[in-house]
Amino acid sequence: MTTSPATPLRGLHPEGRCPVLGGPPAVSYLDGGEEMVAAIVDEAADLGSLSDELHYAGRTWAERYHLDRGRANVLRALDLPADAVVLEVGAGCGAITRYLGERVAAVDAVEPVPARAEVAAGRTADLPGVRVFVGLVDDVPDEPAYDLVLVVGVLEYVGAGDRSDAPYEEFLRSARRRLRPGGALVLAIENQLGVKYLAGGHEDHSGKRWDGVQGYPGGAPARTFARKPLEDLLARSGYRVARTLGCFPDYKITRAVLDAGLVRAHPELACGIPRFPSPDWGHDEPRPVDEAAVWREFVAAGLGDQVWNSFLVVAARDDGPADDGPGDDDAVPPLWPERRLAVYFNTERAARWCARAEVVDGEVRRTPLLPQGDDLVSVRAYAEPVHEGRPLLSTVLDEPWRVEDALCGWRDLLRAEADALGPAIWDLVPHNLVVTAGGLRAIDLEWQVAGVTVAEVEQRGVLLTADQLAGAGWRGAGECTTVRDLAGWLGVLLGHAPNFVEEAAEREARFQATRISGASAGAGLRREQDYLRAAWRTRLGETVAGC
Repeated sequence: MTTSPATPLRGLHPEGRCPVLGGPPAVSYLDGGEEMVAAIVDEAADLGSLSDELHYAGRTWAERYHLDRGRANVLRALDLPADAVVLEVGAGCGAITRYLGERVAAVDAVEPVPARAEVAAGRTADLPGVRVFVGLVDDVPDEPAYDLVLVVGVLEYVGAGDRSDAPYEEFLRSARRRLRPGGALVLAIENQLGVKYLAGGHEDHSGKRWDGVQGYPGGAPARTFARKPLEDLLARSGYRVARTLGCFPDYKITRAVLDAGLVRAHPELACGIPRFPSPDWGHDEPRPVDEAAVWREFVAAGLGDQVWNSFLVVAARDDGPADDGPGDDDAVPPLWPERRLAVYFNTERAARWCARAEVVDGEVRRTPLLPQGDDLVSVRAYAEPVHEGRPLLSTVLDEPWRVEDALCGWRDLLRAEADALGPAIWDLVPHNLVVTAGGLRAIDLEWQVAGVTVAEVEQRGVLLTADQLAGAGWRGAGECTTVRDLAGWLGVLLGHAPNFVEEAAEREARFQATRISGASAGAGLRREQDYLRAAWRTRLGETVAGC
């Protein structure tokens, strides 16, 4: 068995599953999900960071926050050194702690809420490199013992909304003193001026619209920062910012981490990777402003890196003149390579098919997070050029009279590429096409389904296109058309009899059930398929949005 590196904190507390540091806990905050999360973790057979068992167990937002596998994506986007010794400040119920323990040599995690620390300790009990402690960063021995200090979703709370920078600087300096020379702070926090907030999303801490962007006029329990004030705060606290990245929809359950270079080099891709509207956690009211449109305008103006919804900052200890200067990142672990422009994930599906995509050197490189077998359904590893262009369905939405030409162009491309793509033709559907100067180009062809025919993929593409067009309020086929009628009408344009729709929906329900359940047979697949079959029946009877 490998022995994990010793740290001063472990030397003070060599035994105990979850020892308490210092005096009584300084924080008693609970979000209401801890008791259920503790029960779920206690009963789970698979505690891994990709666990389907935990991921699908969360029902409320509080439970999802602690159990969703996307919680670790903010760190999956970074290249964490395998030999790193890490201090995690604010471990919560261990969603990120678990991932760290699977990736690095040693993790000391401190969490001030005992109920949460106990869950984190239980979730990592099988990882010998992880120790969880009840306490704050100031309870950790004041020695430079760590390669990385991780602060995710914590800085905003340390001053309890104080408008003075003093408590935040004090906290950051305390974290800095625990870093070894050459070590790095990894900090994640919401952007005070994030596009979600600018578009009318509720501020995550106060629950008020446009609260942070107005400077919290009525006060708030937490305080976020815009990019320059955050970077200035870090500089005054003894850090040199090596990289400031952006997270969508936020740092909590992250889909994408973007570099400012992506906005400059590939603006269309920068607009296409995030999914909008961003979730408004805990609120169901419709967004008063089109977040996607606002984001596109900021990208066009060259200001996208100012309105990311959350920041992910990598900052080195600044030890003064001995450093080689602000442009030299040699002393910082290479957590984000220079040519990397973005990393984004699909982790909402079964773990066996979760995937990561990286934009680097003009390519999008896709990799499944777990090895793939010879199943009928799989996710492929491949690279494709970045195609600058407009999504085909956006063209159809704006110019409905072009729908027949658009669908015929897609059909011709599908038939031309069928032999070369093999089982990957399953994903060659209209929403995975962009219109470029050189013609139609396919993107995101990650799924492979063995044994499908070109005709079946054509029918799938028509079904999904009808569903998306109807959801967007497209009236190219007349007012108050149902999804079923729209799919049949679009199919006729390509020579399909309109009675294909039910069969295509049945195939799609089975595929989606397989993608969610991770099974190709069994009771779990049947339950998911029954649910999705009923959902598709309901969806086919719905009319175009807005009718």
